[in-house]
Amino acid sequence: MESPQERRWLDLAFALSTAAVVGLVSVAMVREVRRPPLKEQRIVPALGLVDRCESCHDAAQHKGTLIDSHPVERFGCTTCHGGQGLSTTKNEAHLAHLDWERPLFTRLEREANCGTCHQGTAVPDAPLLSSGRRALVTRGCAGCHEIPGLAPPEIAPELDGLSQKVKPAWVRAWLTDPAQIDPAHEMPRFDLKPDQIEALIAFLWTLPGPDLGPHLGPHLGVGAGEPKGDSDRGKIAVGERRCATCHRFEGRGGTFASSLDLAGAKIAPAWMSAYLTDTHRLRPHTRMPGFRIPAAEAADIVAYATEQWVPDTETTPLAKFDGEVRAPLAEQGKKLFADLGCRGCHEVSGVPFVRVGMPLSAMGDKRVGDLVTTTVAGPVSDVPAYVARKVVFPKAFDAPNMTPSKMPSYRLEPTEAMAVGVAVGAMKARPRPAAYVRASKPLTLPVGATGKLIDRYRCLVCHRIGGEGGDISRIPLDGEGSRVTRAWLEQFLKSPTTIRMDQAERMPVLGIDAAEAARLAAWIESSLADARIPDEPAATAEEVAKGKALYEKSGCASCHLAEGKGTMKGPVLDGASERLQFPYVVAMLRLGNAVVPELRHPKETFAPADARAIAAWVCSLPVPKSLQVDPAKVADADAPKADAPKN
Repeated sequence: MESPQERRWLDLAFALSTAAVVGLVSVAMVREVRRPPLKEQRIVPALGLVDRCESCHDAAQHKGTLIDSHPVERFGCTTCHGGQGLSTTKNEAHLAHLDWERPLFTRLEREANCGTCHQGTAVPDAPLLSSGRRALVTRGCAGCHEIPGLAPPEIAPELDGLSQKVKPAWVRAWLTDPAQIDPAHEMPRFDLKPDQIEALIAFLWTLPGPDLGPHLGPHLGVGAGEPKGDSDRGKIAVGERRCATCHRFEGRGGTFASSLDLAGAKIAPAWMSAYLTDTHRLRPHTRMPGFRIPAAEAADIVAYATEQWVPDTETTPLAKFDGEVRAPLAEQGKKLFADLGCRGCHEVSGVPFVRVGMPLSAMGDKRVGDLVTTTVAGPVSDVPAYVARKVVFPKAFDAPNMTPSKMPSYRLEPTEAMAVGVAVGAMKARPRPAAYVRASKPLTLPVGATGKLIDRYRCLVCHRIGGEGGDISRIPLDGEGSRVTRAWLEQFLKSPTTIRMDQAERMPVLGIDAAEAARLAAWIESSLADARIPDEPAATAEEVAKGKALYEKSGCASCHLAEGKGTMKGPVLDGASERLQFPYVVAMLRLGNAVVPELRHPKETFAPADARAIAAWVCSLPVPKSLQVDPAKVADADAPKADAPKN
């Protein structure tokens, strides 16, 4: 029998245990209510992923629009964000630890990681990656480093025959510091010692060059009784040819090609004349188009160069670099030329192409702890930041007891340096499955006569097609065949006119004749059309009248000049009747930036009827009388030049 006291203790124990159970159940119920909904783990067999990120993160709340084209069901989470997908705690999933060395990607690493799937130069929503990949090409990085998809660069001049072209003093000044001669030039600085510079010059002066040609004497005044070129005519020719589009001289002009401010003190007149008249024979890989410059005109330009493109002072900045070439140092210079990797950018006889830098094909796989840094270089947060600092200050990473780096220093703005870092950080050893790779479609150019013209005039040095090519012209040629009329395009190729007054660059006058212009225009019309632009019925007189009122009401004159009224922020519309195709203007107004190159047009679009009306009026605007071309002058310009080479 239980005593009353024992009974009371049992009742108390039962009450306490019941209260404890109720408390625990209550706590469990509250926790269950507050617990985020449990997600099933994401398994992506194609990528070998098992991600449990959605235990805490709701994919439906993902910021931005990239989730629309990168659904979590197909890509998982860690593909783009990094981290350890198998972990179920925040720290283990987000941070690095002994069993998992990869924390979440930094901002730069996330953009770099886009490049593991997107193989082209232009990557959507990745401006740094896109810019960096272009810089890898323009800076010639594949000359020293093995980079997937990049061939050895052809960005620097061949050096055979350099002694025919320039003076030793100029080469000494250039190798000492290229930026001192041409601040806009892309050649890096090697920090060479004076004896190394002398050795390189001695070697370069042993390289034979091509025959400059027998036609130079008379036009340069070398032959008896022959007049020299005229500098006044040369100045006019330089302006008419629009040399300032690419070159800088007299303190003005472009920076896409070498500065000519000191050309008179640098370049030998005979070489300059031969180069102007027969460009690609002397320099087969040059970016300069093959102008059809007659020898007499070339002599005028040479006269202008030798008289005008020199400093006003009696001595040039190169005077302190004067001196004889020390020929015995040639062999030492040849070895140094190879060791420094100069052959990576410059083609010369007798020196094979060998990359002297480390391969970059798996640079994006490296951990921060794997990177060699110093107290001078300072700490780095990720691979892109490391590369960005390395390309600008390579010597800062020379650690004690290590072979000094041969890498030159590049004059890069911080944004461009970081872009290069992002592009290099995208290079990883393990490729993505083929179904995930977005490779750019290789550009296929025509062969035969049309292909030779495209090569001769170096169209892709200035223009882009399919994301490839240069950016001197801000307007890609994709879709050009649907934008402008065939007749206008032919005339433009023969005699380029200004359309965008806000654009400093102007297409040079290349000397394209009528037959060549017709061939190039036919290729552009047939191969560079825009399938998004449908045919349109011809405009009516009623639409033209309505279109003018809509044009004025919509404020188009705030950017365009038409009938002599408005501004010149956008293309001039006077003469659009001969230049623009009516269906293109309709599509542009209806679809906006979808068909406008470089997203320069306002985003607002028009209803179909209004778009047709405005397009009808725009495409009715005639060429102003002041700009109309005299047919007699066109016929005379198309006549073949007797002394213009046809290479």
